[in-house]
Parts: sequence; C-alpha cells; structure tokens
Amino acid sequence: MRSRKGPKTLTAEIISVGNELLIGHTLDTNSHWLAKQLNQHGWILERVTQLRDSLQSISSGVREAIGRKPLVLITLGGLGPTHDDMTLAGVARSLHKPLSLNDEALRLVEEHYRSLETRPRLTRYRTKMATLPKGAKALPNPVGTAPGVFLDESRTSIFCLPGVPSEMKAIFQTSIIPFLKSFNASRPAEVQFKIAGIIESALAPILDEARRAYPGLYFKSHPRGKETGPRPLILLHIYSTRPESAGDVSKAVEYIIQRVSSKITG
Repeated sequence: MRSRKGPKTLTAEIISVGNELLIGHTLDTNSHWLAKQLNQHGWILERVTQLRDSLQSISSGVREAIGRKPLVLITLGGLGPTHDDMTLAGVARSLHKPLSLNDEALRLVEEHYRSLETRPRLTRYRTKMATLPKGAKALPNPVGTAPGVFLDESRTSIFCLPGVPSEMKAIFQTSIIPFLKSFNASRPAEVQFKIAGIIESALAPILDEARRAYPGLYFKSHPRGKETGPRPLILLHIYSTRPESAGDVSKAVEYIIQRVSSKITG
C-alpha cells in the first residue's frame, strides 16, 4: 500500500452493497460516517453508490467507479460467509482477476476462530472469507472475522470493508486513516451558524454575492421550520474547498451577517 504524492484534488467514492439498503430495511449509516471521516482528512467524496447483492451489479458498479479514476474507492459490505456475500467476486470480475485463497487472510480468519473454538474447522464458508482477488492484501479486522481487503488498480486504491459498522470503523481507523494521512491534505475550515428572520429565497441573492466574493468557499443553507412561521430560521454551513481559502471563512461570515442585517432592518 503506498501513497501517491502530487494530485491536489484527493477524490474518493463509496460503493455500499446490500439488498437491505435498497428495500429500505437498513439505513446506510456507514457511508454517512465515512463521508465525515474523509472530509475531516481533506478528501473530497465525489459519489456514494448503493448496489444490490448481485455479481453483475457489483462488477459493473466497480468498473464504472474505476473509470471515473478516484484516488480511493471504498466498498462496504458483502465480505462474509453467506451466499449473498459476493463483493470480492464482483471486484475480481471487474478487474479481470481470479479469486484465490490468500495465506494471510486465511491466517487472520483461523486466528479469529481459534479465539472462539478449541478446535476450529476451516469450512468452505470460512475459507470463503479468505478467498481474495489475485494480488490483494488482507487487512486485519480487530473486532470481527472477515478481513478487509486492499487492491492497487492503476490510479485507484481500492479498499473493501465489512458492512458491520463496528468492523468497518475498526479497519478504517487502523488501516485506511494512515493511508489518507500520507497525502498530507489540509482539513477544510468550516463553520455553521443560524440566521433568523429571513426566508431562504431572500437569502439566496446574498449567498450568490458571497460566492462571487469568495470563490474558494462552499455555501449551503438548510431551512429549519416553516417559512410561514413567526420567525424563519436557516442553518448556514460554510467551508473551504481549497487550502488557501481557509482564512476567508470568517470574512465570509461577517460579509453575510452584514448584508442580512441590512436586509432585515431595511
């Protein structure tokens, strides 16, 4: 696993796999958590894709994501022992790589079952979790069974993580955060504050002015409550999109407050 120095824009994509996500049975909290982590480490999450437990869906989804050339692609779910856990088979198909038993992954799986059983048996269901695309590296799972998986494909580093939140977070923190940090990206400067007494359509032209004045910042308004209420409320989020724009955040806040005050009192 290696970092690639050079690109200024550190882009990532996430692919969440599981029928349970697409029928509304399970909320994709994993992607939400990862989005925060990536942002905090200076990475730009370009896209989150949800796919069914289908070999064709996974292989085509991974192929399409790699075609967009993100620096990092993270898949979530589908690494377990059951028939519908087919993420690694889908990744292998998309990369035209065979699947094979990985010695290190097998050691990690066996080690886990030794902690649970006196004489663990490596059944085909258990060895399935150690069968990885050729050339892949196993990532230790500190709190579960299925190892994470790393593959280096051209410009994209691919990380495959389990769908169980505690396992996903543990592998991300131990194996992926050091990789992200190796690029020395700056965490974006950000602030959010509430604006009362103005509706969003009246705030919009002020935000347009602010965007022109501070092109390195991103402005997002979130209405809270009803516009027809006695005192409309908007939560405004501002963050830097370029390292050199971090110092503009406080200036933009002052800029917007002055113009909103003038509009309300005028």
